[in-house]
Amino acid sequence: MCGRFTSTASPEELMRRFGVIITENLGPRWNVAPSQSATVIIRDGLQTAAINAEWGLRPVGGRKTMLINARMETASEKSTFSGAFLHSRCIVVASGWYEWSAPKTPWYFQLCNGDVIAMAGLLFRCGTKSRFVIMTSAADKKLAKIHHRQPLVLGNGDEEDWLGGAADRAAALCKIKPASCFNWYRVSPDVGKVALDHPELVTPLEGDPLLSAELDHSDLFD
Repeated sequence: MCGRFTSTASPEELMRRFGVIITENLGPRWNVAPSQSATVIIRDGLQTAAINAEWGLRPVGGRKTMLINARMETASEKSTFSGAFLHSRCIVVASGWYEWSAPKTPWYFQLCNGDVIAMAGLLFRCGTKSRFVIMTSAADKKLAKIHHRQPLVLGNGDEEDWLGGAADRAAALCKIKPASCFNWYRVSPDVGKVALDHPELVTPLEGDPLLSAELDHSDLFD
């Protein structure tokens, strides 16, 4: 799953990647948590636009927890997500995400090239509010030793088909991103505190190596 992420791209970076014009001042986010607002990219008519939306669907029908993720394997079939998959897909703008291998052992993941991460999402209009969930896939290779799910990360050039293409074209993009595209490292347990939001949260723990699936780190996960 994806339960926390960072979003630190500037308006200029978002313009270059997604072609959206953002006039407001976007402050970097180092600890976006469920129920908080974040920047998502949507298709508005024939235009691509950036809006703020709240992460997660409120509990309904006896459900006790928010829904923050949707599995790519079943999103097009489940009644909760199928309508949004057909008609209201979005891109969640991220710089990286956090995952926990144990209750107080968080890791930070980012693309090896440091690019903006386009996480596939589903958008829901709830009254006057917009809400989103993040699509996930099974985790690839060594990433699965930390958690069995990972965000569904779109490739450069996939934005048009995800936002405005037919459902079958969007379904074709539901592929596991190779672990070799990422690096990751342990960070402070402070990221578990929702009130904290500062760049030190992504600082590697002293003495811990930067890991990549391109190298053999099997001994570190035994």
